[in-house]
Amino acid sequence: MLEKPTLLIVDDEERNIRLLKAMLMAKNYHLLEASRGEEALRIASATPPDMILLDVMMPQMDGFEVCRRLKGDEKTRKIPVILVTALSEKQHRVKAMEVGADDFLSKPVDLTELTVRVKSLLRIKSYHDELFNSYQEIAAKNEKLEELQKAKEGLTHMIIHDLRNPLTAISTYLQLALMEKKDLSEDQQLKMSRCFFFCSELDRLIQNLLDINKMEEKGMQLQLENANFETLINDVSDHFRADAEEKAISLGFFKEEQIPSIPIDIGLMKKVFANLLNNAPPTHA
Repeated sequence: MLEKPTLLIVDDEERNIRLLKAMLMAKNYHLLEASRGEEALRIASATPPDMILLDVMMPQMDGFEVCRRLKGDEKTRKIPVILVTALSEKQHRVKAMEVGADDFLSKPVDLTELTVRVKSLLRIKSYHDELFNSYQEIAAKNEKLEELQKAKEGLTHMIIHDLRNPLTAISTYLQLALMEKKDLSEDQQLKMSRCFFFCSELDRLIQNLLDINKMEEKGMQLQLENANFETLINDVSDHFRADAEEKAISLGFFKEEQIPSIPIDIGLMKKVFANLLNNAPPTHA
């Protein structure tokens, strides 16, 4: 509950305002008053109260019209409005609801009924305010997260670009050197081949980062085509076989029955198998 809620009492008769103020004085409310509809609209717009007790039968602009304007203004539409009137016909209550009134009190006003309804609507408004404040906090945090996400994406692209350019140059020079095999010893050829292999591995890791980033952005389009899993797995295994043999690691593929061809993204699936092989515990021959 608010520490000291502000209530605006609107009535063209001073005695009615004094009566309502007397009823509410002991409830620790800050009480404002207005004797005309236009004045009430000005006060509500300038310093929105926590609730408005609004008389219906007023000259120039009646309470129904004041309520309609209050509920039509974004700044004041959330303020609870209780219409107070001597009118008791059903159509008047229906009209009160149609213009957006939150409750309806008949004159003469009963103290207990007034107290209960004011307290109830103030509690509802307090819950609404807390919910709205929480929503604003969440929206602000989401906005911050979006900014951080954009910064992360920019940093990711920058790092990948800065890594890939020199890596491409190194791989190119290694390929050119390996083309001149007659000038290289077997040991040099082996070492340069291993360097080229690790360059390819690093390029694969960089591509994985790009793919993960695309997945997070939901911008990755799968290229589906029918593939033979046995051929695909053997292709990936061949890529690791030389490194496995050098480390005396047994690398094999065993199946009990034929694996059917299914539509997959071959490039992405190769990366999945490659990651599995990279992280698999070795079985030594």
